[in-house]
Amino acid sequence: MSTHEEWIASRNKNWSNPTGFLAVTGMHWLSEVPQTFDDVTGVWWATGHTVHATGFDGVAEEQTWTLEPRAEIMVPMAGGKLEIASRGGNMVLRPRHSDNEMLRLFDGIDAFEYDPALKVEATLIPDEHAVPVSSVIGDLGIAYESAGELVFEINGEKASLVGFKRPDPEVLWLIFRDATSGHETYGTGRSVSAKHIEGDHWEIDFNQSANFPCAYTDFATCPLAPRENHMTVAIRAGEKAPKIKRTADGVVKK
Repeated sequence: MSTHEEWIASRNKNWSNPTGFLAVTGMHWLSEVPQTFDDVTGVWWATGHTVHATGFDGVAEEQTWTLEPRAEIMVPMAGGKLEIASRGGNMVLRPRHSDNEMLRLFDGIDAFEYDPALKVEATLIPDEHAVPVSSVIGDLGIAYESAGELVFEINGEKASLVGFKRPDPEVLWLIFRDATSGHETYGTGRSVSAKHIEGDHWEIDFNQSANFPCAYTDFATCPLAPRENHMTVAIRAGEKAPKIKRTADGVVKK
């Protein structure tokens, strides 16, 4: 199996996770007012960063979970897992059911053929600063730490992308849009990693450009590519736009 085939297999495994994003059936924002929802048992409310529930999964007494800002936890429940998360200073529930229709319909990612010309070497121009990054549901007050600008040539054009720091200093994270976004690929952009070679030289393999969960579901808070990372060149590599999507009205087939 080639490296590219291994990458596709890893992406298919990711999306096929029985409690992953294709299992999400709703996104429920909590307030101090108790609420009930069709896809998770119990009565739910939040005070600050503490989530409260009574009657969840048959437990009559009150249960509580306290999270750090921007954190999330997975709680076991009948038929799957419940994600409890902090997003933009608010608390949200995302039930994940392993019998969700999206999982039954998913039959593998749709990806471009591997193109060796879209594996490029870039030069990092250091410029450490925080870059505000909005999300598909609006500004959540998130900023990522930039390591600087990666400059490279692709398809005969000069291009550059801001690279965000990761826990591994040998890797930078790129969120980008290109000329295929909204047409052949998902509209809000994709992500890819840059790997350190030596000195100020980095490698970007756009054949591993990956979709965010929002490509498959409206019940996600994925980041938007910052304006600095909007490219005019067409990157026909990596994951294409999916043919199925979960919306508040159900599953849409494209």
